[in-house]
Amino acid sequence: MIGGLPVFLCAAVAAVLLCALYHWRAAAAGWMAHPEARSSHRRPTVSGAGVAVVGAIVATLLLFWPAMPAAGLVLLSGSVLLSLSGLVDDLVSLGVRLRLLVYALAAGLTALWLCTPGTVPAAGWALACLAALWILAFSNLFNFMDGIDGLAALQALSAATMLGVIGSLRGAGDWYPALCWAISGAFAGFLLFNRPPARLFMGDAGSIPAGYLLASLLVAGWCLEDIPVYAGLILLAMFVADAGTTLAFRALRGASLVQAHREHLYQRLALRWRSHARVDVLFLAVQWLWLAPLAVGVTLVPASGPVLCGLAYLPLLVTMAKLRSMQ
Repeated sequence: MIGGLPVFLCAAVAAVLLCALYHWRAAAAGWMAHPEARSSHRRPTVSGAGVAVVGAIVATLLLFWPAMPAAGLVLLSGSVLLSLSGLVDDLVSLGVRLRLLVYALAAGLTALWLCTPGTVPAAGWALACLAALWILAFSNLFNFMDGIDGLAALQALSAATMLGVIGSLRGAGDWYPALCWAISGAFAGFLLFNRPPARLFMGDAGSIPAGYLLASLLVAGWCLEDIPVYAGLILLAMFVADAGTTLAFRALRGASLVQAHREHLYQRLALRWRSHARVDVLFLAVQWLWLAPLAVGVTLVPASGPVLCGLAYLPLLVTMAKLRSMQ
């Protein structure tokens, strides 16, 4: 197996080059995200750069693994489809129904391939349906959480890095940690442009495929590589908890679940602190000092999964519920 560092560095360099090229061309074409009432940025910023990030991931993996196994090719193909459709939506708006149709198609086909119904067809199809719903839900959830500079890229980088480590510890096939290293490297390169104050936004062209890839890695790890699903759920806990509590409270008071807003905890913290960077630092502290060690614990002792997953989520959910009144 080729070491993770060359893959990470190649993806990072490719992302820097492709993002720089995209910034040049998109700025000239006027592909900008303009500030709105619900936005957290104050100046027009080039958007849609997720297509460059996904391009870096695909190029890196095809360079190192031209004979990528089918599972890896499925994930790469799904990410390309979602990135291109996201770019179109960033530029001209596809409409909610068409977007959801594309997302559901990618999630469903990916889940069917990864879960491959076996000797008990009913159980296999049930697992595939559950996996498809998870991939679809987290893809949209990740998009909701891409609202301030750097945060979504840091989640993708952190989770992918740890999933690569966990895949290696569990003896997963070479393609699995390689895909993780490529994702983490590509988002590390993108962060040079997306860190506060951001010069590039990934847009739907990046947030949807990033959520899709992370969610699919959990499914692939569980179904194909004997990686405890609880480890991945722990690594994504802050995004799941923030988006989940926000949607739940909006639903309880009858508010629209698809309308743009600034009610997520990370958005309210950024407004209160008047800083995106401070929220990013808080995220990194919780991610690496609390959640990452718990995920490693699940990896080493899989039977501890439910307990350690509860330890990851319960404090986050309680804290976020208590901070709902914070302005």
